[in-house]
Amino acid sequence: MRDLPTGTITLLFTDIEGSTHLLQQLGDHYVELLAEFRNLLRTALHTYHGHEVDTQGDAVFAAFARASDALSAAVAAQRELALHSWPDSAVVRVRMGLHTGEPTRVAEGYVGLDVHYAARIMSAGHGGQVLLSRTTRDLVEQDLPGGVSLRDLGEFHLKDLERPIPLSQAVIAGLPADFPPLKTRYGRSDNLPVQPTPLIGRELEVATIGQLLRREDVRLVTLTGPGGTGKTRLGLQVASKLRDVFVDGVFFVSLAPINDPMLVMPTIAQAIGIQDEVGQPLSARLAEMLHQKQVLLLLDNFEQVVGAASQVADLLTSCPQLKVLVTSREVLRVRAEHEFAVPPLELPDLAHLPEPVALARAPSVALFLQRAQAVDPEFQLTTSNARAVAETCVRLDGLPLAIELAAARMKLLSPQALLAMPGSSDSSDGSPSLLAAVCCRQRKPSVPGLMME
Repeated sequence: MRDLPTGTITLLFTDIEGSTHLLQQLGDHYVELLAEFRNLLRTALHTYHGHEVDTQGDAVFAAFARASDALSAAVAAQRELALHSWPDSAVVRVRMGLHTGEPTRVAEGYVGLDVHYAARIMSAGHGGQVLLSRTTRDLVEQDLPGGVSLRDLGEFHLKDLERPIPLSQAVIAGLPADFPPLKTRYGRSDNLPVQPTPLIGRELEVATIGQLLRREDVRLVTLTGPGGTGKTRLGLQVASKLRDVFVDGVFFVSLAPINDPMLVMPTIAQAIGIQDEVGQPLSARLAEMLHQKQVLLLLDNFEQVVGAASQVADLLTSCPQLKVLVTSREVLRVRAEHEFAVPPLELPDLAHLPEPVALARAPSVALFLQRAQAVDPEFQLTTSNARAVAETCVRLDGLPLAIELAAARMKLLSPQALLAMPGSSDSSDGSPSLLAAVCCRQRKPSVPGLMME
């Protein structure tokens, strides 16, 4: 123990995946297998100047003065383990975790948070997988062993540790590189904006779209409709309902600020927390991070960058568990796209208007009432204004944005006065009335709390 390195060191934890099953399978021969495993691992440690700190059963804890030596030892051990002939043709897969830090040296070895990090990193992996913390990755990425590359997996919460940390995987030529999702929770679960008001009148649409995205054969759903139909708000509601389905995250990506298709992938990467790195295309890093992740992306206002549709299709091909929900005024026209045309809100029947209490349950009227009370808390639906409110909703074709903008005027106007404005009545040639034109003029309303497109 007196020869253990101190200062900044790299810690390696390993154990055999499914060791209990192997013990049951091999019986007394398990002792032979365990001895061969330890000999192989100790040879790799010795070759690359590693120090065995502790061994308990099939678990080994080692320390290295240099991070590059630690990775080289892990890679060499995995290669030898894959080539070795085990007793009774047993399959032995070993998971490994590497972390660099400054643990405290004690008589028994090391103590400190860095030791826990290394152990938890190993526990998150699968047999045959080598995982590295960001600190270790930064130290080794310019000095990798031959035939080895690094794959960024994203940020993850480790057991009993407060903050998520970035993890990478060593991809070793000739050995398996694709593994199931890590055995821990993805670090950044979503970035969905909090909605200030409840969504009105979209229960059926939310349920239908949610069922679509739960289907195994559906990867891409596009919500289409003209401006003001509430595509964004509907998409956000669907995404929030699917948080438990997409365990690795649900992410909102606003494309409103851009109009260059080449900026779509960088915008997605920024939304989910991927940083650009020299020497690797961002699209490749994005595909690596989302590979085998159960993630839902909500791409908003895609009509501005519809030329990037093929990039989205390529990303879906690279990431078999990824799903994408798009809002757009037009479809993407890519393979396997499912279009959902967002309808207007349900309208009241002007020929058979119910009493105000019942009328207020009509989705379009309920939305008008909600937004009117936001600017005038004393606004109520009464027998005197009910018809004017209902007629306003009908003339606006049940478009949520238009209804919200019209309702926002209730601070200064009554519903009857709004209808009486010059040009507010329907034109004889069927073109939109002035009221509809005014209400729909703004694509993104400036009134706080108004429904997005």
